[in-house]
Amino acid sequence: MTKNSLTEKIQKIPDSPGVYVFKDRKKNVIYVGKAKHLRSRVRSYFSVPLDYRKMSLADEIADIEVIPVVSEGEALLLECSLIKKYQPKYNVDLKDGKTYPYIKITSENFPSVLVVREPKSAVDEYFGPFTDVKALKHVLRFVRKFYPVRTCKKKIIHGKNTRPCVAFHTKRCCAPCAGKISEEEYRKVIDGIRAFFSGRYKNYCSRLKKQLNTAIKSWNFEEARILNERIQMLEKMEKHLPWRSEGELLLYRKENILPLLASKLGLKKIPATIEGYDISHISGTHATGSRVVFKGGVPFKDGYRKFRIKTIKGIDDCGMLREVLRRRFTDPEMKEKPDLILIDGGKGQLNEVMNELTSLHIDIPVIALAKGEEIVYSCQRSEPVVLPEYSGELHLLQNIRDEAHRFARAYHLKLRSVWKKHSDFIDHEKIRKLAQ
Repeated sequence: MTKNSLTEKIQKIPDSPGVYVFKDRKKNVIYVGKAKHLRSRVRSYFSVPLDYRKMSLADEIADIEVIPVVSEGEALLLECSLIKKYQPKYNVDLKDGKTYPYIKITSENFPSVLVVREPKSAVDEYFGPFTDVKALKHVLRFVRKFYPVRTCKKKIIHGKNTRPCVAFHTKRCCAPCAGKISEEEYRKVIDGIRAFFSGRYKNYCSRLKKQLNTAIKSWNFEEARILNERIQMLEKMEKHLPWRSEGELLLYRKENILPLLASKLGLKKIPATIEGYDISHISGTHATGSRVVFKGGVPFKDGYRKFRIKTIKGIDDCGMLREVLRRRFTDPEMKEKPDLILIDGGKGQLNEVMNELTSLHIDIPVIALAKGEEIVYSCQRSEPVVLPEYSGELHLLQNIRDEAHRFARAYHLKLRSVWKKHSDFIDHEKIRKLAQ
């Protein structure tokens, strides 16, 4: 690959979390790195001045592979996996000496949960690595309020009970050393810890938000303050937690759909973040719109938004799409811009959306994918793009479109249900609030 080709490839790299892989002229992997912002990190290897280590590496780079992911945690996990797989020579020369923490569940009858730096035992269970040890310890302390598991290294001998420590009296441990819990019940506690660090921690965040609303309605502001701090801590930790397992990430990297999609659609940048939009109504009534977000090829539900159509009357899907896009890109709370927009529809819907974005001075590529035809209409190409029926690229676009349709329809059905239940209401705004 020539220098010009490398320059063009670098320009297509998104500014998202991910992993980059440098290869030499023989396609051998010579360096694997992670980044919170892929584009700026990769560019730094070709900027001046360079230290002697980077100069040596830059001279050998003949090709670059980038894998956008959802979070820093996924980037770290995938980086570690690829380094173990390829053993690139420059990862030894350029390593920064850092080690990252893991959560370790020991293999004892009453397992202990510890924060460690390296997974050394083949019989123990590990989760991670994580990028922020301080935040990880905070989260572990928080989770122990729900699952009071021990974090000590004390050896527990069956039938020989000891005096429980202060962790038991502060409800941070269920004291298996003192015989306060059976082995079967303790295993359930461990299963809760395992579920949390396997990625199901979002359930706890939803539960806390409900508790926060209850506390505010009850004027219990001290409890609300504590709950709000916990929610913020979990949301912060989310940036450092992997969304997918090591095996899932390696499979995702093997397919590497997003760069392929950029190439086939003629996009100027790899679409690390894709937003999908759809409209749902019956004869124009109770019309709703949806925005779904996919990052690194998977749903990012924190970015989902629903819209109650306000300005369009009657059957006008194009007008409704324009309203949704206008409200989305003029909302100061929705600052982050996607790399690609996908809408459910054909060329007509595509033209309407492009006109709306042009009027808003928004320069983001848009594609349309209609059900049945499964042909991609793109603002980047004059002719439609036909992706292979069983290709990963088409399946990803279909997933985004179908998810946008599901989300819009769910809100539409909720509005209709509320309307039927409260048909005596004439205050439309009140009905809309009831349906939230």
